[in-house]
Amino acid sequence: MSESENPLEPFKRATTSTMRALSGEEELDVSFGPGAPSLRGNRIRVPLPAVGSSEDEINAIRGIGDEFALRLRHHSDELHSRYAPRGGAAQEMFQLIEDARVASIGTLRMEGVAKNLDAHLEAQCQQAAFDSLTEQTEAPLSVAVGLIVRQRLTGRSLPDSAENLVRFWRDHVLEHAGDHIDALKDHVKDQAKFAERCREIIADLGLPAEFEDPMEGDTDQDDIETIDESDESESEFSPEDVVLDDEAMAEEGVEGEASMMDMDSDMDMDEAGAEADPDESPESLIDEAGRIAVDVNYESYSSKFDEIIRAEELCDSEEMIRLRQLLDQQLQTLHHATSKLANRLQRKLMAKQNRTWEFDLEEGVLDAARLSQVIIDPINPLVYKQEKEMKFRDTVVTLLIDSSGSMRGRSITIAAMCADILGRTLERCSVRVEILGFTTRAWRGGESRENWINAGKPSNPGRLNDIRHIIYKAADDTWSRTKRNLGLMMREELLKENIDGEALIWAHNRIVSRNEQRKVLMVISDGLPVDNSTLLVNPSNYLEQHLKYAIDMIENQSPVELVAIGIGHDVTHHYSRAVTITDADQLGGAMTDQLAELFEIRN
Repeated sequence: MSESENPLEPFKRATTSTMRALSGEEELDVSFGPGAPSLRGNRIRVPLPAVGSSEDEINAIRGIGDEFALRLRHHSDELHSRYAPRGGAAQEMFQLIEDARVASIGTLRMEGVAKNLDAHLEAQCQQAAFDSLTEQTEAPLSVAVGLIVRQRLTGRSLPDSAENLVRFWRDHVLEHAGDHIDALKDHVKDQAKFAERCREIIADLGLPAEFEDPMEGDTDQDDIETIDESDESESEFSPEDVVLDDEAMAEEGVEGEASMMDMDSDMDMDEAGAEADPDESPESLIDEAGRIAVDVNYESYSSKFDEIIRAEELCDSEEMIRLRQLLDQQLQTLHHATSKLANRLQRKLMAKQNRTWEFDLEEGVLDAARLSQVIIDPINPLVYKQEKEMKFRDTVVTLLIDSSGSMRGRSITIAAMCADILGRTLERCSVRVEILGFTTRAWRGGESRENWINAGKPSNPGRLNDIRHIIYKAADDTWSRTKRNLGLMMREELLKENIDGEALIWAHNRIVSRNEQRKVLMVISDGLPVDNSTLLVNPSNYLEQHLKYAIDMIENQSPVELVAIGIGHDVTHHYSRAVTITDADQLGGAMTDQLAELFEIRN
């Protein structure tokens, strides 16, 4: 290394060469920089260690790259989607077991890779604070199963923090699914057969799962290593998305935990999803102002600690500017694409504006239809007309953005970019825009949960976390004054858990009280509501059912038009009008027409 060379350059070269060798992709595009790691086609982005980082920190970053490279070589997204359950705890567990398979291939073959993967796993567990868990209710079952499988496949000890989590579930898991877990060793190199065994494990543990029969395919699974990954779409789950994120691990897995502990043993799925009392009609849950009441089958243990707060109150001015600059950097990488989207979307929206003519004017464009009047009555000069441009349907749009931990990384970045592009474009079209966010104030329950514990843990307490609703931009605020607030979405400490149903009703009740003729509520989210503390002591579909209630009330009982943008996940099974974005690159392509369709004028 020359004296003038950046000391990190040798690290970059070595890591890039290793990743290309592991993946079998000679043209693998590897970049280094801040932000969340990502895998997209044959492009990988990994963090860059700080100068002076410890050996463990450097090995952990190498482990990120190794995981991505192994995924490229030994994992098929197509096969995974064929066998994976649809949503819920089962999907989470299925993903984590597959991650263990991919990691085991590299671990068993290369000691250096094994050390890197171990270092990355330890860093992930420490960041998720697994070493501080003291109760089984705090330990996500799905993560525990993934770690147990990883240990069985590799034969390597787990980090102390991971072991602290696993100890709550090991006996239970091995008692019910130990045989099928041991059988996984025979199919490590065959993803399809491995996936079939995963389904058996999920069934053994009693997790509710919806499976589809795998589609017939031509792929030869005799040796999964020979699969040539040409899929250009970004992997739905990156190592950072799945394991590093405490909330993402616990997210859907808590549903399974609740069912395993028989917390809803006296209530089957139909009963859990029952509608409101027959004597309570849907119309009675909407007041004269059009506001929706909370579902009679849903309650919060306490709302005293809930918070509605403006974005600028959550961050000092200096930090807000830095975060906005970070968002601008992301937007800059897609400058041409986003400019194209904004301009095309603006043209489409402006073309839909209502226009009319004013007649009998003293100046303007000559009205050919009135020329005869000039001959008949030359004294009357009122034969001119002018085109009058009306406001765009006198419209207000609310963007409601999921600001939960599962959105961390590329998902929240895409959401922030969508909000920025849509916000500034709609305002150019004289459409008032409100941008809101929703999350919780704490992980695994806040002060509400503490009060519940102190009260002796009464059964079926309802929502136990403290919600946080964020106003990034009010409808009457100007874009220039509030645009920097969107940078707050990039602050990882903000992203915790998500209670979608209450957020949806809150956003609806704000917009429905406005005077504009047309009201559009657009939700940007990556999936279902998740709050670990609530789901562990209530029916496993408690929050999802409330979300369905809120959607049904808005779509069928309210004048507000509800649309959704799914980030990386299909949300059409909940929202009747929805589009899905899997990659930020889509913002400049087909997304233009899709977004424009959401604003079609209804006759």
